[in-house]
Amino acid sequence: MKVTKFLLRHFITRGEIFHLTRVKIFSRDDISLHNHDYAEIFWIEHGSGTHLINGKKIPLNTGDLVMMRPEDQHTFASSRQGITMMNLGFPLKTVQYFRKRYFSGTEDFFWKKGPLPYHITLDVNVLRSVTHLAEKIWKHQHSPIHLDSFLLSMFRLLLPNENQPDNQDIPAWLNNAVQQFPIQPDIFRLGARGFASLCGRNLDHVNRTVRKCYNKTLSALVAELRMQFAARQLAVTNAPIKSICHDCGFNNLGHFYKQFQGIYQRTPSQYRDQHQRLS
Repeated sequence: MKVTKFLLRHFITRGEIFHLTRVKIFSRDDISLHNHDYAEIFWIEHGSGTHLINGKKIPLNTGDLVMMRPEDQHTFASSRQGITMMNLGFPLKTVQYFRKRYFSGTEDFFWKKGPLPYHITLDVNVLRSVTHLAEKIWKHQHSPIHLDSFLLSMFRLLLPNENQPDNQDIPAWLNNAVQQFPIQPDIFRLGARGFASLCGRNLDHVNRTVRKCYNKTLSALVAELRMQFAARQLAVTNAPIKSICHDCGFNNLGHFYKQFQGIYQRTPSQYRDQHQRLS
């Protein structure tokens, strides 16, 4: 099979330092077998499939994170539901700098020897943290300091004894509701009432627990989850914005636009135009 070499300059515009994107893969034909002239990290947000890497087939599931070396040859095959992943490509000189400054004695992460690259499965809290960190630097792809900040924070999460969430008291029922809420449309549209029903607790109890664990109201958490869902849909689908607005439980398109712009500093249309670029 022919191997394509992906070049970072093909994915970044003038002045950008790195390329960060969210993509959804439905078949092996979506991304050709390739290697790179840059370092790459990807992690699976939703779905399952197979990583076809250096002639081997490695299962991929939600939470899996992989650090690709330039010589690695890979592509993907997915289950019927597809794989949603975030992907970060950045210059090799950054990897070289990090090794010299922080990891001179290690053969882990990007410097792992052997036929397969570094691969780890993150728990749900660490996965959420990595995704949140990435979303914070999304609009700063021209900035080395934002890239370095993300990488340092991510490495800290991956180092031994660093990958524990700050709050150890989040109950399993609340964690489960946060994960399941955006993927159950009928409940998602109901907002806070739907979230509480998913928790199997009364509304007041859920609100108190959310305040304790997340330092925010249940309404604020629901609004945040709705906007994250909207951003994912805009980035990885061609669904009409009105449909996404409805799926998020909004009856007023103007109110949806106002909330979205308040978080992402751009309109839904601008967000979609910027992020629907295949890496």
